[in-house]
Amino acid sequence: MQDYDVVVIGGGPAGIGAAFSAAKMGLKTALIERHTSLGGNWTNGYVLSILGIYTYSGNTKIVGGIVDEIVENLKKNGGTKGKVGNFVPFRPEEMKLTLNDMSMKLNIDVYYSALVTGAIVEDDTVKEIEFTGKNGKNKLNGKIFVDASGDADVVHLIKNGVKIGNEKEGIHQEATLPFRIGNVNEEEIIQQAKEHPDEISVVLDKDNNLSRIRIQPKLVVKAEKEEKLYLPHSNNEFLFNVSIKGEFVCNATHVNVTDFSSSKIIAEEIENARKQVFSSFKFLKENIKGFEKSILIDSAPYIGLRETRRAIGEYILKEDDVLNNRKFDDVIARCGHPAEVHDPKKGVYYIHLNEGDDSWYEIPYRAIVVKNIKNLFAVGRCLSAEFIAQASARVSGTALAMGQAAASAAYLMLKYNKNALEIDIKELQTLLRKNGAII
Repeated sequence: MQDYDVVVIGGGPAGIGAAFSAAKMGLKTALIERHTSLGGNWTNGYVLSILGIYTYSGNTKIVGGIVDEIVENLKKNGGTKGKVGNFVPFRPEEMKLTLNDMSMKLNIDVYYSALVTGAIVEDDTVKEIEFTGKNGKNKLNGKIFVDASGDADVVHLIKNGVKIGNEKEGIHQEATLPFRIGNVNEEEIIQQAKEHPDEISVVLDKDNNLSRIRIQPKLVVKAEKEEKLYLPHSNNEFLFNVSIKGEFVCNATHVNVTDFSSSKIIAEEIENARKQVFSSFKFLKENIKGFEKSILIDSAPYIGLRETRRAIGEYILKEDDVLNNRKFDDVIARCGHPAEVHDPKKGVYYIHLNEGDDSWYEIPYRAIVVKNIKNLFAVGRCLSAEFIAQASARVSGTALAMGQAAASAAYLMLKYNKNALEIDIKELQTLLRKNGAII
């Protein structure tokens, strides 16, 4: 059985933030990932943008540290041009290679095709986790554990209590299966938008290249009524450029995954989403100038889940905290994204922060410390938060910052032989700032 200082479960943005940061500080680190690439919803769910590094307006940078290294390495590998508006768009293959290269240079032990299936807790302390691979069951010992699974898998397995769905209505956020389109004629689309702004709207970048496309409800709803488009939960098609001219990712499909833990339901909803992908591509190709010669490159390997289980921490981040821009003494990260809800009944809606789109709130350390467990953190979209608060805090730039904070806390816990609630918060904040975090 392998022994580690830090064991991270989940290789998405939050897990990468934790594992990369821990390894950079000299901690022996394991990273367990159920898919076969790092990046989580970036590379498996085709959320092909890093959102949350900047305020929603895009004017103020509010996340730094390990994310800056990822973006710089991604630029060197040709996967991104950098910031566009309020996010950093990228191509998935270059992101996979970038994260793989970084993890190897940091000597992180990565375990792929590994599904966590159990954990041992003694004296309110996680001692080991069990995962299942092709060779059966495996176990890892660790001193500190970080649940970055997105689904609070470790917290659930140790029966420590989780929150799930909207507290008021019991619904989940809808899931999405994005897809990539290549060989798009950008000039024709820009011209169409000028001539028919009620049908197509576009956003250009600082070099006047096409950055974002929105096919407006006028065209989409008409096509749906005429049964020329199968898109049951959306009234528009949204696409953005992923750093190469003529290549866009479309984020339009929506499915209602009522039970993410059911393999059968997941299969049914992915099949539904793929039907929407093919219908959407056909609609664009046959009805929108500039898409006539386009090609369908691929769809995401896995469906993008926005919200499933959430841990119960020493503090539960509240809707009021988010919307009222609350600041905390034990701050470990900032977030400026609105609450973005993909509701199966109401559709997509945003609740903006009360101080405006160039403002932010703070995430407290206590919201990533799992309640009643001395050495377990929950970061990313499974942090301790109310439904609406999570709808804001789940963005990937913020998730990376939470992961870096968990790793920094782990470093201090090991240095002083203390548990998660015993470390000095001011020293944690000093360490975070030293390593580039913005708090």
